[in-house]
Amino acid sequence: MPITIITDSASDIEQGELHNVRVLPMTVTIDGVPYSDGVDITKDEFYRLQKGSDTIPVSSLISPFQFQEAFDEVESAGEEAIVITISSELSGTYQSAKAVAEGRDGISVIDSLQVSGAQKLLVLRALQLTLLGLSRDEIVRELEEEKHRIVIFAAVDTMEYLVKGGRVSRTSGFIGNMVGIKPIVTLDGGKLIAAGKAHGSKKSHAFLSQKIEELGGIDYTMPYAVGYSGTDRKSLQKYLDSNREILNSAPHSPDIVQIGSAVGTHCGSGAVLVTFFRKAALPDVRLARGGRKQRSPKPKRSDAA
Repeated sequence: MPITIITDSASDIEQGELHNVRVLPMTVTIDGVPYSDGVDITKDEFYRLQKGSDTIPVSSLISPFQFQEAFDEVESAGEEAIVITISSELSGTYQSAKAVAEGRDGISVIDSLQVSGAQKLLVLRALQLTLLGLSRDEIVRELEEEKHRIVIFAAVDTMEYLVKGGRVSRTSGFIGNMVGIKPIVTLDGGKLIAAGKAHGSKKSHAFLSQKIEELGGIDYTMPYAVGYSGTDRKSLQKYLDSNREILNSAPHSPDIVQIGSAVGTHCGSGAVLVTFFRKAALPDVRLARGGRKQRSPKPKRSDAA
């Protein structure tokens, strides 16, 4: 039976980008105006509106009605579906999908524990497994195991939006911007945490490469990606130019992801993202700086993304 992959726009997959993948748009509200993410607002438009706004954009979860409509269409077509959502620690979208999928035998829902390019990697992996002819149940088992090997790091260019979102104090943000501190963020157990900080873009880019080595390197047999926030790729190109060994050792080019509103709300323009499957599952992986787990800040939820 044919299998459709359903995900949400927090994956930063564009509408119509991937065959057999349906992207349900979240709603992002800027200055009181709601937009259907990726449908009636592009990523470039989001960053232009964000730059001119004094308030932080708010994203809303995928509604049960959206999932019901999508699931009804899948079942009417005689197909099955695998739903891959944004981390349940960042949004109520997973719970919404699970509630609607209850009692539907042909629908499976997976909490990616990821967002943006990292969530996209799990979608790409799902597509690979469908092409291998695996059943829905077999694919779900594989994805539930493999999602824990996905790593994501983002080097943030400015603290402005972390301050606006309440994740960094105004004083720390002001001082950090003054001395050129670039925060590094990651996801651990689906939660957004600080992985470290660096002085200047060059050192923040070196930090990303250091983390790749510490985690055992990139598994190039799996999908991997790099990304950028904002309306141009200048920051990403600087990273790639200074880390040629990553590209030179890869058998194929990485997927390029433009970070959308789910992450862009908190990082603004100029961020660089690296996400990949690490080579082997490592026990008790320490993502935080200094080899110790840092306490995760309580995620902002507005039910709301």
